[in-house]
Amino acid sequence: MIHLSREETFLLLTCRPRLDDAGDERLASLVRKEIDWAYVLWRAETYQTIPLCRFHLDRLGLWRTVPDWVAAYMAGWSKLSELRTVVQFRMLAQILNTFQNNGIEHYIFKGALMAATVFPDPFLRPMQDLDIMVRPKDVWRVQKALYGLGFKHGVFDPANGHFTHMFRRITKNTLEHKYALHSVTKVEALQPGFDARLMPREWRQRQIKSFVQGDGTVLMPVFVDIHFGLANGIEEEDVWRGAGPDTVLGQSIWCQGPTTALWFSAARAYFEAFQHGTVKPYMLGDIDALVRRHQDAIDWAELLLLARKYGFSSALFYVFEQQRRLYATPVPEHVIALLMPNQKGIPDPGDYGDLIPKLLSRVVVNDFALA
Repeated sequence: MIHLSREETFLLLTCRPRLDDAGDERLASLVRKEIDWAYVLWRAETYQTIPLCRFHLDRLGLWRTVPDWVAAYMAGWSKLSELRTVVQFRMLAQILNTFQNNGIEHYIFKGALMAATVFPDPFLRPMQDLDIMVRPKDVWRVQKALYGLGFKHGVFDPANGHFTHMFRRITKNTLEHKYALHSVTKVEALQPGFDARLMPREWRQRQIKSFVQGDGTVLMPVFVDIHFGLANGIEEEDVWRGAGPDTVLGQSIWCQGPTTALWFSAARAYFEAFQHGTVKPYMLGDIDALVRRHQDAIDWAELLLLARKYGFSSALFYVFEQQRRLYATPVPEHVIALLMPNQKGIPDPGDYGDLIPKLLSRVVVNDFALA
């Protein structure tokens, strides 16, 4: 058995919006012990879970046991993150209204979907960008509509606030070999209710890309990723399966279906853990929140069928089994059993093993004995 460190345990506990009584007790006990807070903050900032860490510490009344500099760091980072979230959702509303007025089919997914529908407060789920799905046949109209709103392809430099426009032409080759257009960006000049000049420059050049001018104005880029597929090889019918209206911040908006959102989130969490060499805990928090909110609406038979169809059964097994062990996420046991790789059969090319060890901050080599 691998024993997680206090820091790793803290990160895994605070990556989801709701904890049970046992989780609360464990978290409170951890915080009262010696913790390497510099390491926790570095990891939490990288994973963008600082607002959730702050939320749970505040909810449990644990601030007096946390060093002042840790509390100040979390508060400052969260303020800048909230500033970004406000402008992101404001622009999302503009984009979706434009799409609707132009008869462009769409739905939201990934961060925007999670923040607005399964988290108690959208500020608790920061997003790097806005992800919107459209039909492949509409991508040229979508690009034109976004340019009409002031979004452009290009690169924002947080070191100086400059945006370099780089137009990207959509071709048939784009549709054949990609599943998303090049990101588009719009830079908004904001007057925050705090002195952003006091914020560390590192925040603005890493997770919350932005630039603060001499007068305190914040240049905040909003990145939008337009998708016309979920991954190479996923049929359009399966991409749109179950999509429909849901209430998002008081408005009826088309959203990715809960079953599709679940298998996509779990498969993405698994494969990105091995692509990037680390688990992103916020993805585990998304999955737990998603299952708990939509457990009665999730079509587990459909999920099993698509997992087998596209070859990610092993990925879902490792994610769901660890979610069950770590958080008691209510995934049916028979679903996990049917997803489990056959240990005596031909190895599954998508089976990379357990994903949680990718979170560990130390080298772990298992000790084996030959037969």
